[in-house]
Amino acid sequence: MEHTMTICYCEDESAQAKAFAIKIDQWAKNKNIEVHADLFESAEEYLFKAEQNYYDVIFLDISMRGQNGMELARKIREKEKDVILVFVTSDASYVFDGYEVGAYRYLMKPVDEKKLWEILDYARTQKEVEEENYILVKKDSQSVRINLKDIIYIEAQKHYVNLFLISRECVTVKTGFSELLQSVQEKSKEFITTHRSYAMNIEKVVRIGRTECVLSDSSVIPVSRSFYKEVNEAFIKYHLGRE
Repeated sequence: MEHTMTICYCEDESAQAKAFAIKIDQWAKNKNIEVHADLFESAEEYLFKAEQNYYDVIFLDISMRGQNGMELARKIREKEKDVILVFVTSDASYVFDGYEVGAYRYLMKPVDEKKLWEILDYARTQKEVEEENYILVKKDSQSVRINLKDIIYIEAQKHYVNLFLISRECVTVKTGFSELLQSVQEKSKEFITTHRSYAMNIEKVVRIGRTECVLSDSSVIPVSRSFYKEVNEAFIKYHLGRE
C-alpha cells in the first residue's frame, strides 16, 4: 500500500465506535490505503494523548460526556487551522454551530457508510494536494505541518535546523540541515542554498549582494562566494519569469 491516512474518532459509545471502525476498514481495503485510526472515548483523553499527533481528518461525537465535541473542536482549531473536522451526532440542532469551527460536514447517527466514504475520499484528495505543498516536521514531541510558501529561510544550528516563517515564528527541528533541505527541495524549486548553513525561499528575497541577501522580513543572511553565482542566477530567473 503506497498511501497512508491518519484518522481520529472521539466517541464515548463503544457500539458506535466499533461500527465506525468497521466502515473505515472496509473503505481502506477498497482503496488499498493503509489507515492509522485512533479512538478516544472523551475530549479529555484526546487532549491528553493526541495533541502531539497530526490527523488528516478528525471525527467528533458532539454529545460526549464531560467536555463535548464542540468545545473540543474549538481547542483543536486553535492549533490546527486546516484539519478536516467532521461532527457525528444524533441531534440535528447542532448543525449551525459547526460553522463557528469550520466543520466540513455532519454525519447523523447511525453513520451512513456511503456518506462516510465520501468524506474519506475528500480527505484523501486533500492530503495528496497538501503533500505537494507541505512538509511534516517534529517540533519537540509534536508533529507540525508547515506550508513551504510560509518559509522565508532555513538556518542550520549545530544539530538543529531553524525554519523562519512569514508569521515571524521560528520552528526549531532536531534534524540535519542537508536532510531537511533535501525534503524541501524535492517539493519546491524555490529554495536555494546561499551558504553551508543557510537556504532561502527565492520568493522572499528583496535584494542580493555579493556577501548577503535581504529577505522580506528584513532578515539578512550570508551568501558565500561558492554559492553567489547560483543564488544570483536563481534570483534573476525568478523575476524574469514573473514579467
